[in-house]
Amino acid sequence: MAEAGGAAPALDRPCRAMVALLIALFANAVAMASPFPFAPFLVLHYGLTDDRAEIGYYGGFILSAFMLGRAMSSYHLGLLSDKHGRVLVIEIGLLSCIIFQLLFGLAPTFGAALAARLLMGLFNGIIGVAKAARSVRHATISSSLREGVACVAKAMLPELVTAAQQPRAMSAISGMWGLGNVAGSVDAPALLPTSLGAGLALAAR
Repeated sequence: MAEAGGAAPALDRPCRAMVALLIALFANAVAMASPFPFAPFLVLHYGLTDDRAEIGYYGGFILSAFMLGRAMSSYHLGLLSDKHGRVLVIEIGLLSCIIFQLLFGLAPTFGAALAARLLMGLFNGIIGVAKAARSVRHATISSSLREGVACVAKAMLPELVTAAQQPRAMSAISGMWGLGNVAGSVDAPALLPTSLGAGLALAAR
């Protein structure tokens, strides 16, 4: 009986970690892909051009601003996660999805929309941290909530996922990322997918 009672936490912790990681990745993927279906209409809405041949040119700025922000900050967020723990970087990434998704959906100008997308990518290091090879064993965790969030950063590490389970876990991560891209690309009014992405990020926190 004691053995059964002692074994349960060891099984529950990796499961909680994997679920939390998948939710965070799904929210991140939705945040990245949400402008895909309406970016051309957003360009027309802002009155940037009357030439439909140029819509893709301006739409590309909206779609690429997020990745540009990530490229600019990935190295620095990696250093931050090494110094202060993966938990902090994941929480910053989720907060960026919440705040800047809503600001993007409410942006009154093209410049404001670009700034929101760029800042969301700039503060978003969820993908890099989730795939980090180093352990966060030495990160400071002060409460049970932060301990639960810490599981997210460690979910793919050997301490929580055995070598036999890693292929399935990686497949789940790739599948959830793809599912988030599909969900984020659903054709809907601009504020709806951005609000959905912000809500998912809030749930992941």
